Amino acid sequence: MVKKLVLILIGFAGFIASAQQRDTLKLSISKITSNPFKDTVYYFSSQIDTVALQPVFKDTSKIVHDIHPQDLTQSKYKVKLMGSVRVNGFFDFNGMESTEGFKPYEIPVGTEKIPGLAGVYIGARQSRFGIEGTANTKVGSVRTYLEVDFASATSSYLRLRHAFAEWNYLKLGYTWTTFMDNASLPTTVEFEGPNSSLSKRHGLIRYERKFYGNSIVGVSIESPKADYYNPNDSLIENSSKQRNIDFAARYKYQFKWGHVQLAGIFRNIDVFQNNKMETLYGGGVLLSSKYNINNKNQLNTQISTGKGIAYYYVGFTDKQLDAVYDPFTQTMNLKGFWGTFLSYSFRYNEKLIFSAIGGYSYIKNESFEPPDSFKSSQYYAVNGFYNPIETISLGLEFTTGTRKNFDDQKGNASRISFLAKFDF
Repeated sequence: MVKKLVLILIGFAGFIASAQQRDTLKLSISKITSNPFKDTVYYFSSQIDTVALQPVFKDTSKIVHDIHPQDLTQSKYKVKLMGSVRVNGFFDFNGMESTEGFKPYEIPVGTEKIPGLAGVYIGARQSRFGIEGTANTKVGSVRTYLEVDFASATSSYLRLRHAFAEWNYLKLGYTWTTFMDNASLPTTVEFEGPNSSLSKRHGLIRYERKFYGNSIVGVSIESPKADYYNPNDSLIENSSKQRNIDFAARYKYQFKWGHVQLAGIFRNIDVFQNNKMETLYGGGVLLSSKYNINNKNQLNTQISTGKGIAYYYVGFTDKQLDAVYDPFTQTMNLKGFWGTFLSYSFRYNEKLIFSAIGGYSYIKNESFEPPDSFKSSQYYAVNGFYNPIETISLGLEFTTGTRKNFDDQKGNASRISFLAKFDF
């Protein structure tokens, strides 16, 4: 039985071997000398530089730090930098002195006017730089701000514009006076704006806050300069020009269409007369408003009056017009002043805005003043601003004005100005 099984297995294996031999394929392999497909290979490489850190052998605990108790320390506030590159220029048809603004007070009158005298200017003194620090602390919100530009009175040196701290409702430092309304001022190409507008910066302490949602009340103690000429001051010429404080207050009510504001100032002006220092008391009031007629049309206006307040007007800074010397009584008299302006703006679209401004100012003359003393002025301007993006503004403006003296002689001046502003 076993022999038969062995013979069967041998026979079956021989049959399989015979079948595999009959099904064997004959393959022919040839060498291909060229590749019909060409692939492009992109090769990327990178290099990592290793910086070797050397061991420090200096004992840092022995490094000397020479620090004054009032030196700056590492900031714990959220700090933000901001700036504005401003290129401005003009062609002046009458050769006025100011390179930054159009001031009717400086318009030449009578023999001072030289026919054909013109002026040209291009510069960037209006460029600004600011830094802000904010923090929410356990004693309340704190904000500090510092801003400078290059439009100093002497040359293109740094000029302080703002340096203040806000702690909750208190503001302390050097900034805009309370006796003004920034929101009602028009946008102009020339630096000053209407010479009859109130605009002044000096040291102050102000408390201001909102009440009942729409009301804003502010009161302040301020430190202005004495802006007058007194021949008796030759005896005290080395004394400070900031000898007294002013008291200011304002109330603003906000509507859906804009706002109305009423502001007041009480002035203490020290003068040297009768061989001693005496105080003259002046003051003034301001009524201002911004009225949004609709989304495209807007009106801004101010009217103000008072005595001894010329220092606060943008067009009469450092003109010594707060008070005048009476040679007959050898005393100082405060000068009366009033000014107004109206501005209309039309927003054609988000990028193009047009404005027209008209203003008037008047100073009461005393009978003993010289005939060429300033009496009144008019200011007119039309401009257009193109804002291609949020941080770029290009403006072109035509400004004209008149000055009238005490003897009713007049002078006229005109100027074409441009401004290119790039904020960052």
